[in-house]
Amino acid sequence: MGIKMKKYIVASVCALAACGNYDVTKSQQEQEIQKPLNKVMQAVDMAKSKSDYRLYMALGRKLTILGFENENFEKIKSQCGLKPMKGTGDVFKSTDAKKERRLKYQFAKQFNEIMYPLCLKNNNGS
Repeated sequence: MGIKMKKYIVASVCALAACGNYDVTKSQQEQEIQKPLNKVMQAVDMAKSKSDYRLYMALGRKLTILGFENENFEKIKSQCGLKPMKGTGDVFKSTDAKKERRLKYQFAKQFNEIMYPLCLKNNNGS
């Protein structure tokens, strides 16, 4: 086997190894993305088991339904009911509090987007 052929094989192996690392990194990133969604699904399952189809609302000077800020507040409130998401006020004492609020917002938004159709389905017959 010539030197050129050995270099080609080494280059090919390195390229394949890099692709393999990409897949591992991609898999780890997908798992990190999946973690919050799993928490949301657990919360949805727990709420369903208790027949609690209320949506999360943010606390603050203006009450809002997270993920439904542009929708009719009173209509959704009467359809599903609301529960407060603690730690979602509009006053921040630190950058950590702001980051924590952002995470809670994302959680509640995903929860509400899944729960709202379930609320409509289960409260129509009521």
